[in-house]
Amino acid sequence: MVSVCALGLTVALPMISSLNLQKQAEAEARAQTERFAEIQDAGDAVRADPKAPRLMQHEWIRNVEYSLERDPEGALSRYAGLERDAAVLAGMKSFDPVHLARAEDMSRQMKCLAEAVYYEARSEATSGQIAVAEVIMNRVKDHRYPNTACDVVYQGATRTTGCQFTFTCDGALDRGPRGTRWEKAKTIAAHVMLKLEEPRTGGATHYHATYVNPVWNAGLIQTSHIGTHIFYRFPRGAEWASARAAQRARNKRENAGGGSNSSSTIMTVDTPQDTDDLNARSLSVLNPAP
Repeated sequence: MVSVCALGLTVALPMISSLNLQKQAEAEARAQTERFAEIQDAGDAVRADPKAPRLMQHEWIRNVEYSLERDPEGALSRYAGLERDAAVLAGMKSFDPVHLARAEDMSRQMKCLAEAVYYEARSEATSGQIAVAEVIMNRVKDHRYPNTACDVVYQGATRTTGCQFTFTCDGALDRGPRGTRWEKAKTIAAHVMLKLEEPRTGGATHYHATYVNPVWNAGLIQTSHIGTHIFYRFPRGAEWASARAAQRARNKRENAGGGSNSSSTIMTVDTPQDTDDLNARSLSVLNPAP
C-alpha cells in the first residue's frame, strides 16, 4: 500500500505542479495583457488629441510602448537603441513637398512677424515687443483681418496711404534689420507664433504710442498699457453703442477745432460698418520706433 501511494504521488505531484505552473502562467499572461491594453488605451487617447505631436502617430511609438515590458534588457541594448533612434529621426523628417512648403511658409510668416516687432517696437522692453507681436497674431485670428501674419503686417502696403503698419510703406524697409535687436525680434516672433507667451493685451487688435492721441481710439475699448504703447480692441455687443457715441463726440470736437494732429490715414470708427468696410480702412497706429 505504501509503495502504491508513493508511486501515485510520484506521478501526481509533477502533474499538479505542471497544472499550477500553467495556471500561474495564464494569470501572468492575463495581467500582462491587461497592462498592454491600458498602455494601448493611453496611447490611443494621446494620439486622438488633435494637439498631439505628429511623432505620436509614428509606428515606433506604438512599438516602444510595449518594448520595455516585453524585454527590458533587449529594449535597452545598443542595437535596439540604434533602431529606435533611427525610427525617431525617420518620424521627424519628411521629403514630402507639402511638408517642405509648409515649413517654408512658417519661416516666412515668422520673418514678417519679426519685421513688425523690429521696426515697430525694437526700442521697447521685451514685454512691449511681445505685446506688439501678440496684436498681430490677434488680428490673424480675427475675422476682420487676413489669415496670415504676412498678410496682416503688409495689408495696404501697396498703397501710398492706408498701410496697417507704417514701416511697410514709409521707406523704413530700405534699411534692412540687423544686429542683436533683429535677432531678438526673431526670437520673440517665434515665441509668440508658437503660442508660448501668456496673453497680456486683452485681445487687442490696435495700439498706438503714448505720445500720440489718434481720433480712432475713442471708438475702441482700451485693454492695457504696456511700455510706451496703449492697446485697444473692437467693441463687443452693447459696447458698440457707447463706442459710437464717444467717437461721434470726438469727431465733433476735432472738427470744431479745425482738424486733428493725427495722421489722415488712420481710420475712425463712427458707424457699425460691416467687416469688409472695417478691413478696407487704414488702422495704422504707430510710427516706426526710433
